[in-house]
Amino acid sequence: MFLAGCGGGSEEQKQRADITVTVTHAGAPVTEAELRFMMDGKGEGAMGMLNEAGQTELSDVVLGSYIVTVTPPEGTPDNPIPKKDYPNIPQKYRSLKDTPLKADVKAGSNELTFDLKD
Repeated sequence: MFLAGCGGGSEEQKQRADITVTVTHAGAPVTEAELRFMMDGKGEGAMGMLNEAGQTELSDVVLGSYIVTVTPPEGTPDNPIPKKDYPNIPQKYRSLKDTPLKADVKAGSNELTFDLKD
């Protein structure tokens, strides 16, 4: 599952790429989380849910440098997520302001791995 955001400029002229992302914590896959890519000040972004292998695939992401966050799933009113602490997602990775995660999306296929540290 993915969502590519929109920003200024002609959508047809923007170069895009696909990304496969793996997220781990203490060597184990992070399986319940939302992964967000946000391009600082440009309005571009992408979002995906991590699967049981701690992976997500994002398609048609605009090339560039991104700040990356990993957050617990939010759920919806029709499908609420039980409240848990999610110790495998340390607080610093949940906020655009605090996350140390960065990604450069380049032309072609991109494979990224993030190992979350306490």
